[in-house]
Amino acid sequence: MNDTKKQYTSHDVAFIIPTKDRPEKLKNLLDSLAGQNEICGRLIVVDGGKSIKTVVMGFSDSLPVEYYECYPPGQIRQRNMAISLLDKRTPLVGLLDDDIVLETNALEKIVNFWNRCEPNTAGVSFNIVNAPLEQCSWLKSAFLLGSPEPGRVLKSGMTSSNCNVSKDVKVQWLCGGATIWRQKILKAFLHREISSRWAIAEDLIFSYPIGGEYPLYVCADARVRHEHEIDYVSKIKNRFHGYTQTIWMFYFVESNQELSRTLFLWTLLVRIIGKLATGILTLRTAPIEFAVGQVQGSVKGLSALIRSRDITTIFDEDTNNNPK
Repeated sequence: MNDTKKQYTSHDVAFIIPTKDRPEKLKNLLDSLAGQNEICGRLIVVDGGKSIKTVVMGFSDSLPVEYYECYPPGQIRQRNMAISLLDKRTPLVGLLDDDIVLETNALEKIVNFWNRCEPNTAGVSFNIVNAPLEQCSWLKSAFLLGSPEPGRVLKSGMTSSNCNVSKDVKVQWLCGGATIWRQKILKAFLHREISSRWAIAEDLIFSYPIGGEYPLYVCADARVRHEHEIDYVSKIKNRFHGYTQTIWMFYFVESNQELSRTLFLWTLLVRIIGKLATGILTLRTAPIEFAVGQVQGSVKGLSALIRSRDITTIFDEDTNNNPK
């Protein structure tokens, strides 16, 4: 860090919020932004579902809201549309998921952090404080499944969490839905649009290469909550989550040559065995269904590698066979 003051203010920040059919979640986020002691320069909402224009524009007296619609929907597509609308007024750009809620003075604190970090810093994340603390045992480290340091990317492609940190930390990757980037970075590193019903690793795929060239940080004092809801009861969804996560990780490892395909396959095998063992020992079907999805994803991923196919074609096939 250095002491050079770049003198950013909250008005230098444009927030981008892609959303789809979650008006109550979005309202909670907008309430938290309106309740900050400082107001951002722009707030761009891109809606991919049933119109919620009345909800968004109901904040026009307290926030600089702009509302756009994007069809067909897609988180990356909606973000890219918003990025195309940016101009020089906001050199910093915050990407927020619609189920994030900012705590008191979070915007002020992250702007202050930007004013004391290196001038070439690419991105700074808010601190998601309601995420469970990640425990990295010696066993997980030995099997290349995790790291005691937050925000690490291992040679196997596995990562350690960058949430709920106790102090500011320099990391190798950033979460996609609670981070402020330099606008120049977002426009230099175009975010490829990939058709997928669940973009579980898109933030890792986007931010990790940037972290190889520029500093990335998590600001501990800029606290937010992630009010996420996933139905883990459905067997179909558990299997789908295991399958999709596996395909995305195949794509991530194959996209970064410094990572090891062999170590990735090893850790994937260990995780499958771990999920199966957990399900059997606890008499729960959810981990078993997740493991079944991992096996299905492994077969698809390995088949693509053997036939030298672009792994993203798997996403296209799944999306076309199972439209949103």
